[in-house]
Amino acid sequence: MLFTPLASLALMALAPLPAQVGSVDLGPDLIEIAGEGHKRTIPCEGRRVEIQGTNHDITLTGVCAGLELTGVDNKVSITLTPDAVLEVSGAGQVVRWRSSGQPRQIVDGIDNTVTRVRD
Repeated sequence: MLFTPLASLALMALAPLPAQVGSVDLGPDLIEIAGEGHKRTIPCEGRRVEIQGTNHDITLTGVCAGLELTGVDNKVSITLTPDAVLEVSGAGQVVRWRSSGQPRQIVDGIDNTVTRVRD
């Protein structure tokens, strides 16, 4: 059977995209998430968090020591310690954060939204 380029594109469009690709590592001091499409709720338990990749939807419960987020179109909800560093880079990132203090924020890239949520 011979496929034309247009037919090949149509078949690729019908193929399901992987729901989650990459890794989630829950270490004693650091939570690392990499890849694409992870949708998770994770207890932070005072750890730092590093998230890389695209299209993650991550909710961190408890209090986290810091967040480093890089990539495209990720959504993160997090509660930070007052002295935490909140670093966001890439494009289309959405971070909703809580803290009893004012974490140091480093935001770089385009169309990133970093919003403090108050109770």
